[in-house]
Amino acid sequence: MAYENIRLNKPNFTVVNGYFWMMNEDLDIIVVKTDDGTQAYSYPLGAVISNPILSLEFDGYNIWSMEQSDTDEVTIKRWHISNYVCEIRDTFVMVPGGVHKYDSDAFTVEHYHINFAANEGTGQTTLSVNDGSNVDSGYTVVLGPSSAPGYEGQVEEKSVSSAGADFININGTISQDYLSGDPITFYNNIWLFNNYDGLDDTTGALYKIDGYTGSVVTKSAAGAYKDVKAATFYNVPGTVFGGAGTADSIAYVKGSNLIFLDPSDLANSFGSMTMDNVEDDQATLISIYDLAIEGSNIYRLQLKATYYGNTANFTAGPYNYQLSTLDSFITSISLEADPAIIPADAGVSSSSITAIVKDQFNQPVVGRNVDFTDDDPTGSIAPTPVSTDGDGVAQTTYSSGNSAREVRITATAQQT
Repeated sequence: MAYENIRLNKPNFTVVNGYFWMMNEDLDIIVVKTDDGTQAYSYPLGAVISNPILSLEFDGYNIWSMEQSDTDEVTIKRWHISNYVCEIRDTFVMVPGGVHKYDSDAFTVEHYHINFAANEGTGQTTLSVNDGSNVDSGYTVVLGPSSAPGYEGQVEEKSVSSAGADFININGTISQDYLSGDPITFYNNIWLFNNYDGLDDTTGALYKIDGYTGSVVTKSAAGAYKDVKAATFYNVPGTVFGGAGTADSIAYVKGSNLIFLDPSDLANSFGSMTMDNVEDDQATLISIYDLAIEGSNIYRLQLKATYYGNTANFTAGPYNYQLSTLDSFITSISLEADPAIIPADAGVSSSSITAIVKDQFNQPVVGRNVDFTDDDPTGSIAPTPVSTDGDGVAQTTYSSGNSAREVRITATAQQT
């Protein structure tokens, strides 16, 4: 048996402030559920959808959907909820032609969350911000919700005329007050994982599409971008890759890895993370149909899961989420003996035993005790436990027993 939770009947979802949102093209609604599958509420769509929704994204203000709308054609739509109805604000139809064909299951929207750097009052046209480096003229910024007295919770949209490292100039003026630290949200590009590189279907390509015009900006061909079913965009803490700060990342699933790409340089991967979407035969991959990240939680939409060594299909839903985490935890311990064969001479000979402890990001786990044991009644291991060093390495020594046999040595590491 598997453990059902949100019980979705469509292969798309996103997470918004702890709630799970799914677009249902049969009923033309967005269904909103809590994490145990209870339906909290729903929003009717302001337009009829005739194709299955393959993926859903949320940029902090807008909802984005993608559908395979015709042969070699995909349609991406931007929605926003107004007066309790989810209305279309943009529709981009990526039509096939002499240059491109489109076949995709995954996309994401590059978006950013910055803040006011100072208090700003009604009527201002130049806004102080903590980071305007990704803002450009023509973009739309969402200001707020405001926390200023008399304007609490209010939001407004403004178009950008120009921007710099610490300011944004808007067209017109703001109509309410804001306090330093109030949020500003905006998007710029759509990233489409296409199973075509132009017209070539032998490899895939990652398409960068202007989020305001729907036109193709660039494409990057690679087999890694073909047959991708799940992706999202997230500001990942740099510490998970052994660095500092944060990294705005295109995150996509390939096999049992979640790969984090730099949107400003696709040749640069911030890192990757291993996941447990593998069946109990330890070989067959479990498909992930959509992906969302909120806080340190990674939510993977699947049809089945492996629990306690057994794989089972979900009987209710049929789609449910499975969790991964951005918090580091031990996922592998590699053991090496040098030499691997020694004489059984009652402790005269010995072998150096090395354990390498890593987390799901392939980063060394530092300062954790590793306990070593062996199944040789006359051999011995010392010292144990041993703490991992800066490279995640713990070393000890096995001293031989007095009978020729295969000896099993086990290393166990503490998670905390």
